[in-house]
Amino acid sequence: MNSTAAGLAGFGVAGLHASSSRAHAAACWLAIAAVLALLFSPPLANLAELSLGLLILASADLRRRVVDVWRQPVARAVLVFYAVICVGLVYSIAPSPVALSMWGGWRKLLLLPLVLALFDDPRWKRRFLLVFVGVVTLCAMVSFPAWLAHYSIPKMEPGVLLRHHATQGMIFGVAAFCAAVLALRAESASMRLPLAACAVLLAANIALVTPGRSGYVVLLVCTVAALANFLFAGKRPGAKAIAGAGLVFLAVVAGLALAPTSRDRIAQAFHEARDYRQQTENTSMGIRMIFWNNMPDLIRQRPLLGYGTGAFGTAYDRLVAGRPGLAGTPTGDPHNQYMKVVAEHGLVGLAAFLAILPAAWRQRPSSPYRLLGLGVLAAWCATSLANSHFSTFSEGSFIYLWLGAMLAEERMRGGQQS
Repeated sequence: MNSTAAGLAGFGVAGLHASSSRAHAAACWLAIAAVLALLFSPPLANLAELSLGLLILASADLRRRVVDVWRQPVARAVLVFYAVICVGLVYSIAPSPVALSMWGGWRKLLLLPLVLALFDDPRWKRRFLLVFVGVVTLCAMVSFPAWLAHYSIPKMEPGVLLRHHATQGMIFGVAAFCAAVLALRAESASMRLPLAACAVLLAANIALVTPGRSGYVVLLVCTVAALANFLFAGKRPGAKAIAGAGLVFLAVVAGLALAPTSRDRIAQAFHEARDYRQQTENTSMGIRMIFWNNMPDLIRQRPLLGYGTGAFGTAYDRLVAGRPGLAGTPTGDPHNQYMKVVAEHGLVGLAAFLAILPAAWRQRPSSPYRLLGLGVLAAWCATSLANSHFSTFSEGSFIYLWLGAMLAEERMRGGQQS
């Protein structure tokens, strides 16, 4: 009887383990699906995120994982910043629907700890990367002939297949970074050569086809991150390694400087920023210069706590009301994430937001996932000097999903990382 009971108990435990494994696998695939859906369809991305949340609520094992993950530094930092956003609702000067909409938009922050709880196995991280690089490379391959044929999706430039040219450039830059890092670590030529080809193809598309300046920044920052890791992660680099890294960096810079599309977009930004005072029409960089010049006056009035969640547009419109020409242009986004955070949540909010960065650095996933997580985070920090890429839907959701997957600390089993 005792042996029969023990056998039944063992069978039950095995069944529960199998059920937990299936739920975990399904949740990981939903997270991957959410990332890919962000590139094409916000409704599909929302559906994948909702399904992921419901699956976690329905699974005791997944709920336990989420509870456990709050011990990790970046999860705690994200929670603190989200608390600041919640408190900002109390004193926001924005109309209630606007404040609540912004608060709801920041829910994307919570994707980070949810995904952090799932990707504690390097095998799932690698699956994520290979699927991501494969799908994005396929998009780049289709983008080239579309560009050559001058085919464009309505309201898009020729060759732009993702949601926006800035989104496409940034995602192609991330995928090129991943492909290059995986190629350097590949153990066989059968993997190394295709991955290297993917990296080159994606970088070429950024320079030749995709007119998103944010993509150029992502490509440059990720190139620096990859080369710095190559040179300094191990033993002291030799002269050949330093020379090789320098040549790679110069090749990327030369490609962006010489390719007609990227060269013209960079020159356009320079001229718009330089001559913005003489412009009578709204230009991408010119209007940014006007926004940024007005920000000190706005922030000076409420430096500590800001105007509250979602209140930037209300506060800025009051500031510029009645000013002639472009100087009176209203906006809900200053196109600088740090200025926007200070305006809405003050220096307290900015400190909470920036605290996410050292917390991410303190995460200890295995190699190369830490590099891929921190490299992309550095790229988002750079592009957010002229955009709000931590709070926009596609780019914001992507970075939190990405950091969750790449920076998740692997579980220890039997003294070894899984």
